[in-house]
Amino acid sequence: MKVSDYIVEYLIEKGITDTFGYPGGMVTHLMESFSKYKGRISTHVTYHEQAAAFAACGYAQVSGKLGVAYATSGPGATNLLTGICNAYFDSIPTLFITGQVNTFESKGSLGIRQRGFQETDVVSMCRGITKYAEYISESKKIKYSLDKAYYYANEGRKGPVVLDIPMNVLKAEIDIEELE
Repeated sequence: MKVSDYIVEYLIEKGITDTFGYPGGMVTHLMESFSKYKGRISTHVTYHEQAAAFAACGYAQVSGKLGVAYATSGPGATNLLTGICNAYFDSIPTLFITGQVNTFESKGSLGIRQRGFQETDVVSMCRGITKYAEYISESKKIKYSLDKAYYYANEGRKGPVVLDIPMNVLKAEIDIEELE
């Protein structure tokens, strides 16, 4: 099973019926996975990532469920920030999934501005306006990271969480029995 399929199945198991996002290169596998499950979960394409973030907030407030929005790397991910602030200040349980450049294209510790196309350190940018933000560098960590994100979004004073996932992790094949 692909990591992106696992994410969609996870959301369905949590009772989430609608997600919101804007297409982009680094989230193509996630978008494809949403289309595979379109009878069980709907994804609404917005005209801007900020609109997706606010739609996820509204969904969470009306449904009482976790709101979910996605965007691609770089400017796509940064366009979510205003909606993430809204979720943080209004204590709205939301999950924001951002695509990221492949791990093998990442600048790592090279001391350069960027190596991959539109590579942006989203986790650092939103750490002060989220309850939890993580860059998932390995596919075997997806279950643990989703469980942790879901818990933090809903525990105590509710709020937003961010999972930044490289494209090669989203498309990686996993064995569910071997996940952390």
